Amino acid sequence: MSIPLAETEIPPLAAVCGLYCGACSVYLATREDPQRLAALAARLGQTEAETRCGGCRAEVRSAHCRSCDLASCATNRGIAFCGECAEFPCPRFQAFQAALPHRRDILRDLSRILEIGVNDWMGEIPERYTCPSCHIPNSAYDLTCRRCGHIPGSAFAATHGAAIHDHLGRR
Repeated sequence: MSIPLAETEIPPLAAVCGLYCGACSVYLATREDPQRLAALAARLGQTEAETRCGGCRAEVRSAHCRSCDLASCATNRGIAFCGECAEFPCPRFQAFQAALPHRRDILRDLSRILEIGVNDWMGEIPERYTCPSCHIPNSAYDLTCRRCGHIPGSAFAATHGAAIHDHLGRR
C-alpha cells in the first residue's frame, strides 16, 4: 500500500533522490567531527560554512545539496521524492545514481519509501550504515568503522565495499 507522501512531514535526512543523509560524510562531520569537516571542506575547495549540511531538507545544506538538480526538479513538480514522478526513472536520475557508489541503493530505497512510508523507512534505514560491533553510524564511504575499526564499518560497506574501495582509490 502506498502512503501519500504529501500528507506526511518529510524528515530532513530523507533526500528527494532516496539517499539517507545520515550516511553522508559531510552530514556526520557537520554533526560530530569538526576536523573531518575541515578536511572535507579543503578537499572540496570550499569553506567549512559552505560544506556544513543538516540533510537534504534542512535549512543548512552544503553547497552541493543547495544546487541539487533532482531537488529542484521535485520542487518544481510538487513531489516529495523522485519515485513519485511519472517520468521516473528519468535520464537525469539514472546518471545521478550511476555516478557514485553511495547511490547504488536509491532505487530500492525509493521503492521502500513508497511502500511503507518515509517515517517507517527512516526507522529502518540507519541500521544499514551502523557498525555491527559498536553501533555508531558510519558514512557510506567508511569501509572501516570510524570509532572501533571494525571491518566492514556497516552492512552497506560489506555489500558495496569493492565499488567504494575502487572509487576512493581513484581520488
